[in-house]
Amino acid sequence: MKVKADLHNHLRTSSIFRDRDFNLALDLACKRLGKNGTFGMINFSDRRYEHFIELRGYDRLEVGNNGNAVYIPEKKVLVIKGQEIPTKQGHLLVLGLEKDKHMKEWRDVKDTVKEAKDNNGTIVLDHSFYKHGLGYYIFGVMPELLCEIDAIEVHNGEASLGIPFVKTGYSKVPNSLAKGLYHYWKKTFPDLGALSVSDGHSLYELGSSWTEINFPYIESKDKFNDSLRESVRKANLDSQMKMKKSRIGAIDHVLDLKFITSVAPKIGLGYLFETDRPDY
Repeated sequence: MKVKADLHNHLRTSSIFRDRDFNLALDLACKRLGKNGTFGMINFSDRRYEHFIELRGYDRLEVGNNGNAVYIPEKKVLVIKGQEIPTKQGHLLVLGLEKDKHMKEWRDVKDTVKEAKDNNGTIVLDHSFYKHGLGYYIFGVMPELLCEIDAIEVHNGEASLGIPFVKTGYSKVPNSLAKGLYHYWKKTFPDLGALSVSDGHSLYELGSSWTEINFPYIESKDKFNDSLRESVRKANLDSQMKMKKSRIGAIDHVLDLKFITSVAPKIGLGYLFETDRPDY
């Protein structure tokens, strides 16, 4: 069964949620992604997935061996855990990690890839040619690592700002480069998937970009991760996708991040945005 999936989303710049956010997010995902719509809830140096699935709201069922995802029967929506990991060379996205599993940060990308595979994660090269992307390193220095990558984001909604946010200086270039190089290397690495994602940091961005994939097998705990990887690998440039630039979302994210990290602490509001850092 084909479903629409936005596999890279953070919902907010901060990792602070209110109980109402669960139902709001699920309602929006249901509206934009349809039956069995799927989205990735992505941690970044935090435990936002773990907090999100514990919020009050619709009943949910754990999927996978240990909360690798949750399925909400009333809305027919699947929420998959992911983590965006900063490495020495750039960011890497891993999908399908177990609840409360947090991969180590700031290591060599090869070590991060190994840990991801040891945890049966699905590995995605995210915003490859945007800020903190791994594209220049992977494609220019170590293309052999592509045999370990399951998919490349050929469209990232928030990779839509020019100078000073991308090296190339044009908002259309990061995604165009990713798409072009995916097309080139797909011949050498036929199992490499292609994804369109929102990478949203605001609730309104959820499901604004998506990729049509095969719905992962949620009935078996043991088969979920393998089926997720297979679904991601089978997505390609011929798959139905929605590719929406999220310039407003990207600007919101930059401004929110500036306020949270620089302004709020100076005016005594830093405590409102304290992040629950995981133990690695």
